[in-house]
Amino acid sequence: MPQPTPDSPPTLAARPATLSDWVLHPAYAARDAQVRQLFEHVFGHAMSQPEWDWKYDGSPLRGTLLCKADEQAIAFFGGMARSLIYQGRAYACVQNGDVMVHPGQRAVFSRRGALYQVASHFFGHHVGPGAEYAFAYGFPSQRHFDLGVKLGLYESAGRMMQLRWAPAAPRFRWGWRCTPLEQAQLPVIEGLWNEMQQSWPDRFLPVRDAARWNYRYLRRPGVSYALLLLRHRWTGRPLAALALRRHPQHVEWLDYAGAARHIPAAVEAARQWAHAQGALPLSAMFSDCIAQQFAIGHEAFEPSPICIPVNAGSADVAGKPWLQRLWLMGGDSDFM
Repeated sequence: MPQPTPDSPPTLAARPATLSDWVLHPAYAARDAQVRQLFEHVFGHAMSQPEWDWKYDGSPLRGTLLCKADEQAIAFFGGMARSLIYQGRAYACVQNGDVMVHPGQRAVFSRRGALYQVASHFFGHHVGPGAEYAFAYGFPSQRHFDLGVKLGLYESAGRMMQLRWAPAAPRFRWGWRCTPLEQAQLPVIEGLWNEMQQSWPDRFLPVRDAARWNYRYLRRPGVSYALLLLRHRWTGRPLAALALRRHPQHVEWLDYAGAARHIPAAVEAARQWAHAQGALPLSAMFSDCIAQQFAIGHEAFEPSPICIPVNAGSADVAGKPWLQRLWLMGGDSDFM
């Protein structure tokens, strides 16, 4: 479906909502200031335009915006374009986020309410047969997931599981060594990404090529990540790459690229890096269809507060093969 430029009039006409003084708009970049103002009002802190641009990089359509007739923003349902690979086929998908409703409208959580209006408009116009995106997914809390199911917007595609490990003191390993992954070395990710697809052909994998790692971890404004590269100790062959973030009280392991057979080395490398940060505990989130493969030497393995919904209703592909098959880590979110 052709998309207008961010400053041109939307191809979809604004549609009156259930209540006569509400109007729905496809939200392109020209409405960013309006949406960010709503974000600050709802969440209590501002998001800069550079971070907003980073978040919606490659997505001229930011989402659906619901306004009063006087243009006061009431609700927003955001969508960030993603590409997922399954059995060698690329799927254009969308990750929903920045779902927000003005506090004055939160009492109406029904099909007449603001949340239903923006979400159903987005799904109805942009997801499914003949639309830009094959399916939509996201990372809401249990409360927001339950509400989406109740309104007929979501169905379950799994849950994010939380793994925790104790830090591990460094020790010599004959088979591998771990060094920082510098920006100039990012091209090695291409080979690791290819091996990853071969290891999990039965999972929907969000693209993890060099461009994605550069965008996600090196270009995000205001946040620093540590990228690590595991190599074979004697040949120097790349084995796996990891992305981690140091917090004051713990280390978060956010991403992995490489074959499944190198997971044990990656777990130990992450624990050793956490130890070097002041013996901090290590944690990570994985979708439940892959979490068990990473549960090596863990101290805790439990459901996280984050669900994985997909849009309910019709789909381009019969049987919705992505249900319970989404390969996700914390770094697949836009907020960690």
